[in-house]
Amino acid sequence: MSNTTSEPPKPVRYGNPVVSAIVGTLLAGGLAVLLLWHAVLVRIPPGHVGVLYSLLSGGTVLDEIYPEGLQVKLPWNRMYIYETRVQAHPFTLLAFSAEGMAITVEATTLFRLVRAQMPQLQVDVGPEYRERIVGPVSTAAVRRIVARYDSHELYTLGADRLQAELLEYMRSAPESRAIYYIDVLVRTVQLPDALVSAIERKLSQEQIAASYEFRLISQRQEAERLRIQAIGLRNFYSIVQGALTDKLLTWRGIEATVEVAKSPNTKIVIVGGNKDQLPLILGSDITRESTDKETAVAPVPGDVSPLPDWSTLPPMFDSAKPGNEPPRRGPRLPPLPPSSPASPTPSR
Repeated sequence: MSNTTSEPPKPVRYGNPVVSAIVGTLLAGGLAVLLLWHAVLVRIPPGHVGVLYSLLSGGTVLDEIYPEGLQVKLPWNRMYIYETRVQAHPFTLLAFSAEGMAITVEATTLFRLVRAQMPQLQVDVGPEYRERIVGPVSTAAVRRIVARYDSHELYTLGADRLQAELLEYMRSAPESRAIYYIDVLVRTVQLPDALVSAIERKLSQEQIAASYEFRLISQRQEAERLRIQAIGLRNFYSIVQGALTDKLLTWRGIEATVEVAKSPNTKIVIVGGNKDQLPLILGSDITRESTDKETAVAPVPGDVSPLPDWSTLPPMFDSAKPGNEPPRRGPRLPPLPPSSPASPTPSR
């Protein structure tokens, strides 16, 4: 009878335990990341920065600023995101002028956050910087500047000057170290209707008064011009008066008549109406008979005497052209036929 020996079965091995542990750890870690990804990964959008609050490392991290992009943190820490682009804060408020008139002001403050001051802003102010700093500083600036002027000055004050003063006050505020104010845009400054009407009437009267003042100045200048002109005319006549005598004017009349007779276009020569008038009438004083007793010229014998040769007589005034040229002479007038052959020519 044969004896049969039976061996025990060997255990089945399904893999390396180290590999299994690693795979299990990775699976557990991936599951944890899937469950806690929003607490570990932080997405910082463009134009923003992140400030980290570490729960186990002393609070806010002051020496590091996280830029835009995907950032990793521990689940128990927190990332605060701040916008560093230009922001606008519109507001409307009721201010009072220097004399106590209520004025409505509508404006908009343009500002942006300083990147280097973001951790300190997180500690001192927090994400509510609009309500805690920008709004109160803008309101205080408008009320402080408006209270410096009365209603009339605010009505005529330029927008650039008002905005410049507001901006200077806001930038000097100690609370604005982490905020840079770019500009303050004043949209409207509304005064009471009755006050606006009174100011417009006042400005209209000022313009009318200025126009009257301009007219007075122009009239004074015109009067001065006429006075100077009158002085010049008086001086001229006082100088010429001594040279204008009756004989000189008579002689000039004779010369003018001769020149008219020389002209080729002359058709008619007007002579005096009586024996005492000149051919060229210069004035009533010349045509009247002289009342002065002058030495009479001896009469020339004969009934009719021939006229002198006027072209040979010297002119009373030098009419020669520049260059010492002799004066122009026209054709000589023929002498009148004498009634008596023995009639001599009268002396000049």
